[in-house]
Amino acid sequence: MYKTYILLFIFLLIIVFSPLADNKADIQSLKEDRLETIQYGIVSQVTDLIKQLEIEKNFDFNEEFMELLKVSINNRLDQSIINLYKLSDDDRAVEFIFHKLRDDFNLSDENRISYIEYISKYQNPEITEFLKTLIDEKSNSVSIAAIVALGKSNSKIVIPDLIEYLQDPLIDDLRKPVIVEALGNLKAEDALETITDFATDIYSNNKSLRWKAVVALGNIGSLESLSVLKSLFSDTDPYLRNYTLTAIKNFPLKDIKPILIQGLKDSSWRVRVNAAESLGELKVKDAVPILIYKSKNDPDVKNVRAATLSALGEIGGKEAFDFIRELYTDDRTVINLRTISISILAEKDLSNSLKTIKELITVEWDKANTNILDYTCKTLSTTKDSSLKELYKKMLGYDKTINLKLYALRGIRLNSMSSLKDDVELLTGEDNPDSIRKLAIDVLKDI
Repeated sequence: MYKTYILLFIFLLIIVFSPLADNKADIQSLKEDRLETIQYGIVSQVTDLIKQLEIEKNFDFNEEFMELLKVSINNRLDQSIINLYKLSDDDRAVEFIFHKLRDDFNLSDENRISYIEYISKYQNPEITEFLKTLIDEKSNSVSIAAIVALGKSNSKIVIPDLIEYLQDPLIDDLRKPVIVEALGNLKAEDALETITDFATDIYSNNKSLRWKAVVALGNIGSLESLSVLKSLFSDTDPYLRNYTLTAIKNFPLKDIKPILIQGLKDSSWRVRVNAAESLGELKVKDAVPILIYKSKNDPDVKNVRAATLSALGEIGGKEAFDFIRELYTDDRTVINLRTISISILAEKDLSNSLKTIKELITVEWDKANTNILDYTCKTLSTTKDSSLKELYKKMLGYDKTINLKLYALRGIRLNSMSSLKDDVELLTGEDNPDSIRKLAIDVLKDI
């Protein structure tokens, strides 16, 4: 009898752990297949594998790709590998790519640009000096990539070269805005006069140059530029006004608050959106009344009202959240604003909004078609808060669609609510739809 028990125990162990072993074997087999593809596959097979690894954010094979890169003679393959390294912030190929970029004259412009973008993040004096030599490249695209990279170098040494090139009367118009942007990123005060001239040149045919110059003035952040930027906010070009709002955010709030609030009244919806986003980002409480007004009355519902509502959520406070709750529960409010409202309330003011949310769910519960009920429950499924237990339990009993049950299960798993284990277990029976049954089984494993 004792031997029988031993044999039974061993048999049970085999049953329990064999799927785990199979799973490990499958994983090992997949890894070996991928290693073989890297080692022996044709270019299209390897690049397809790289695309899949990018989707998975799987960087386990970066070392093997480095070995492949060293012997590769295919520019397309090289670029795919470097793109994977860029995605994974992997610097192992910097030295190799730098020397290839410097010494290989057969590279396509596409590859050179990709390589410049890659090494730009890992600059040292040698790399920066080399990038300076590319400013005068015949290819606009290569030159522009090099200039952008120099703007990321944090090296003041490159500023005189960029200024000199910017002042060259023969410079290509496509390169000027990029140089101006680079000088702004480098906070090049020596270029302030030249950049100001570009920004204030109302007769310029190069609009992009004026826009970049405005942003550069903001990035340099010299107080003497603030008056220039304020004057530009009355320009007839709505895009210039929009870039001006972006630029002034770098200055003290007390000096720019009136312009940001004025931006909410601009004729361009883009300017109004930018103003709202800036006021929210800077948490300007004085702007709450006008943001409430714009959330109710702006003619652009899709963009401006949505932006002002989000700004109110960022600023917060009783007045803002009371209004957001009012908007959320008003069935005359367009659905996209109601969905933004519940997202804000769940993330930023759940404790004060839970009563309102419960009341809305009760009102909507028996309606035949109710988008706001579905979106509310979907939002709650991604909200981490133990106070949602009662609502998850209620959602498990909803029978008009399977969505609410699915949302509840996800929320229960997210919040590890083991106290609802019995309720979840009821959904594992064969009489439940497969999607619910399978998710319920998974949730039980996690809680």
